[in-house]
Amino acid sequence: MIKIEPLPAGRYLLGFSGGVDSSALFFLLLKERVEFDIAIVDYGVRDASKMEVDYAKELAQTYQKLCFCAQSPKFTSNFESQAREFRYRFFSQIILEHNYNGLILAHQLNDRVEWMMMQFCRGVGLNSMLGFHFIEEREDYFIYRPLWKISKMRLYAYCSDMGIKFFEDQSNSNESYTRNRFRKILSPILETNENGIIRSFDLLIHDRERLYKRGVYKYFEDLACFERKSDDEDLYRIDWWLKRRGHVLSFPQRQEILKCDFSCEIVGKWVVESDEQRIYLAPKVIITMDKNFREFSRKNKIPKRIRPYLFSSQKHQEEIKNFFLKIKEKD
Repeated sequence: MIKIEPLPAGRYLLGFSGGVDSSALFFLLLKERVEFDIAIVDYGVRDASKMEVDYAKELAQTYQKLCFCAQSPKFTSNFESQAREFRYRFFSQIILEHNYNGLILAHQLNDRVEWMMMQFCRGVGLNSMLGFHFIEEREDYFIYRPLWKISKMRLYAYCSDMGIKFFEDQSNSNESYTRNRFRKILSPILETNENGIIRSFDLLIHDRERLYKRGVYKYFEDLACFERKSDDEDLYRIDWWLKRRGHVLSFPQRQEILKCDFSCEIVGKWVVESDEQRIYLAPKVIITMDKNFREFSRKNKIPKRIRPYLFSSQKHQEEIKNFFLKIKEKD
């Protein structure tokens, strides 16, 4: 018997793929009488992708759901990162246009374990190792992962017992992908240690919440400012802030931020800047600033990378100026 994490009352969008995870979740949500519709992206990289979209449409028609479909462009590099950005933009647009209460994703326990071990082998702190949570806050909505304590083995068994159709991504067995090599090693361990692994995650999450504080000191729209702590804590805050705005930091991006001592651009869309006491994060803006603002920024030692965004935010300019004046007095 599978019991998913309960969701608040509301109407949701389910990110659907046709795989065992999202197919099982579709029927588990029906069982729990959750009100939801589905959305699927066709990346056009596998022969089965058209059949998966047809399956999504078939389920939607059978169970009186709306089905939103998108055809992604062809990505020539960084496929996973670009596909993720396209997928979340698509989901976000639907959620905001149709007033859904949140997004449901089918990430499960195996995903958490694989992520943790991959990060562990790269050399990261507790926060980066633990990955996603049941609830994730975005800028305009929440993401829910009701399968986060359920193993993939149990989802396969559920689909088999209930006669639920699903598609298997053949690339999951290709060991040229790092994640698949970890999956091959970790799946047997999960089969015999599922309960202990879940308890360990719960304890580690408790430790993370105790050790890491978001500590956003002040923000204006998309500007964040917080006091410097340790590199790992500062990365945690940056990661949290960007996730709320739809961007997930990659491992190379994290390394670049550390290498540049928190003073760099992120994919040409965001800027990170720092001084001895604080770290600042803002969208990248190209704009011509007037003489008065340039002089004010110079006198008050406002970090150069964030000045264009501050100048472009006319709505908050006086508030921003007062904020930096108070910082100068405090320093």
